[in-house]
Amino acid sequence: MLLSEFVRSPKYTVDLNLLQSDSQRVISKMKALSLLEAPVSNEGRWAGIFRVFPSVQVFPSGSTVQFTEFGVWMDDAPYLYADTEIKEWQFLTDHNIIGVVNKEEEFLGVIYVADLQREIHSMYKKASERNREMDAIIDNAYDGILIADALGYVTRVNPSFCRLTGVNEQSFVGVHLTELVKQGIFKEPSVTWQSLQERREVSGLQRYPTGQEHLVTSVPIFDQAGKIQGVVANVRDMSELSRLREELAEVQDQSQLYKTELSNLRKRVFFDEIVAVSPQMRNVRELAERVANFDSTVLILGESGVGKEVIASLIHKSSARSQGPFVKINCGALSEELLESELFGYESGAFTGARKAGKIGLFEAAEGGCIFLDEIGEMSPALQVKVLRVLQEQEFTRVGGVEPIQVNCRIIAATHRNLKEQIRKGLFREDLYYRLYVVPLHIPPLRERKEDIPAMLQYFLNKYNQKYGTQKTIHPVVIQLLQHYSWPGNVRQLSNLIERMVVTIPETVICEHHLPEDFFNLENSSEDSSLDVLKKTGNRHISIKTKVPNKSLNAFNEMERDIIIQSLSRFGSIRKVAQALGVSHTAIIKKMKKYGIEKN
Repeated sequence: MLLSEFVRSPKYTVDLNLLQSDSQRVISKMKALSLLEAPVSNEGRWAGIFRVFPSVQVFPSGSTVQFTEFGVWMDDAPYLYADTEIKEWQFLTDHNIIGVVNKEEEFLGVIYVADLQREIHSMYKKASERNREMDAIIDNAYDGILIADALGYVTRVNPSFCRLTGVNEQSFVGVHLTELVKQGIFKEPSVTWQSLQERREVSGLQRYPTGQEHLVTSVPIFDQAGKIQGVVANVRDMSELSRLREELAEVQDQSQLYKTELSNLRKRVFFDEIVAVSPQMRNVRELAERVANFDSTVLILGESGVGKEVIASLIHKSSARSQGPFVKINCGALSEELLESELFGYESGAFTGARKAGKIGLFEAAEGGCIFLDEIGEMSPALQVKVLRVLQEQEFTRVGGVEPIQVNCRIIAATHRNLKEQIRKGLFREDLYYRLYVVPLHIPPLRERKEDIPAMLQYFLNKYNQKYGTQKTIHPVVIQLLQHYSWPGNVRQLSNLIERMVVTIPETVICEHHLPEDFFNLENSSEDSSLDVLKKTGNRHISIKTKVPNKSLNAFNEMERDIIIQSLSRFGSIRKVAQALGVSHTAIIKKMKKYGIEKN
């Protein structure tokens, strides 16, 4: 801290010319301001201090009769430079003020000694507190600490240093570093002495009487002038460091294990979204889970509505590219020209109406991630050529451009078309087909995996209950009816039906009469007739007395009839069938009469 921070303007500065010509006037002025001392200035330069002394005039009889004052000009009064540090200045004055000048000896102001004394006292107090804190830090440090002066004599060691070396404090303090080497306390070479001699930081292993080796790092200490003041050595217990290293390796191994398990769990969670009860869908899910770990091109085949996009999204989420974008486009929803500009982008001025800055395509947007080409069977042969180039060379050219652009993205394609038939008709390129047909995934239609329907009904019911804050349930009869339906719209149709019933039906339980009329009117493509069911059940006690023509039954009637026949075959008793289906005994009898079912 510099003295300049304490410089103040004096209440009154005595001009030397006035002092020499009319000192009494100066004394009167200082008396009026209650000043005993004032700085003297000679043409802007320091000229000492003028001090006023009281004088009492006494008559011979001993009674006081008059007070007078006189002043003394002390031209040798001390002054200091403004850039003097407080710690460099000693109190060698009995004055109340001290003059302060700059390098040109120009008078700047004064310092009041009382203020400076308070500040110095505060500084020493703070320094004392810091020293106590530093002592506590050194003494309680886990690492060993040794401090030596500029000559190499040890001035301090902490308890940890004594613990690590096996030598008490008295054997160190006041002893030279080279003497400690001679005594065998430090083995050659002494890292601390080397640091002091070479005036640089030195690290190395030091062996001590305990037989242990510890890592020592010694750092020389310099003052502001670059003069060496001493050296500080830090001693680290290497056995503890080795233990920590082993623990760290164990934690890292455990972390990697957890990371792997978390990744596998995340994949299981993602693929749990695929309802797979039937063997066909279990195979689809297992294959999708396996190929997710690789960058191979995947071609997903299946009718509309079976969930091709869902499978593609789950493959991406479970892959190493999951942090990258998942870009999807329906190739059948756009014209050839628009699809080309969307996929590959275009340069400025490529066509009328194009943006001046051009536009990146979806292949560029999918950089580092995955692009899903849905309904690729609808793509024109001309665009198929450009997609083939991306698959073969991982590059393409924008519309209106000339420079090839490298691309790094995974391609997953899907179609409901029979691509081999499209190839025979000349609508799909055979070379592109085999480029896409690296890992084919065929998703069977819902009518071929009816075992999945009850689980899917529950999945979508839970989904929409949560979405709309409802608590709907489905009656077992409805589940059986829906399981026998052919589902031409596949999973999409089933999902839409459940959402429709959840939001439109006021009752808590979804029953058969809640099924929409248009659902019954849809043609049931199931190949099983009631007679076929009878043959499959093999129960001689169940027969149809009067065969009702299939053309007179809608899809719902056929399903209901088949469920009753199957249930009678299974349980044998009308009462048990009624209990299993959750309806009354009378209701089953009425239905049997309606469909001509007779129990012999």
